[in-house]
Amino acid sequence: MRPSLLPGLLLATACAGALYAKYAGPAASPPDQVYTCVRTQLKTMGYERTQYDEHTGWYVAEKAERNLVSSGLYRKTVHVLDVRVKPAGENQATLEITAHTYDEFANVKGADRQERKAADRVTLDAQTLGQACTTGNAAP
Repeated sequence: MRPSLLPGLLLATACAGALYAKYAGPAASPPDQVYTCVRTQLKTMGYERTQYDEHTGWYVAEKAERNLVSSGLYRKTVHVLDVRVKPAGENQATLEITAHTYDEFANVKGADRQERKAADRVTLDAQTLGQACTTGNAAP
């Protein structure tokens, strides 16, 4: 893959009113290597796996952070990266990353997660993950 194409690989899709950020790009490695890269990178970035399916190339991980908020009901903010690795030809893959941010509040029934606009932290993490796993360095 030519280095000059790298900046164009990850495109933020800005949808009017969308709370999430979406990134997509072709990877220069086979899907299984890209999937392994995703797992490894997310662990390195401090994310914990919540759901996955190796057969379909789906991996969801989250990272919680506690902020000081004046609301007594606020518990934490949760950043979620929903990743899909799809085959795109012989020994190539496409990487799709959707970044979400949720604020978690306590209520009488337990915890309630409310999605808000994706935080800068999670969108930066999505870009970092995409760059790490699409540049041909996706080997385990």
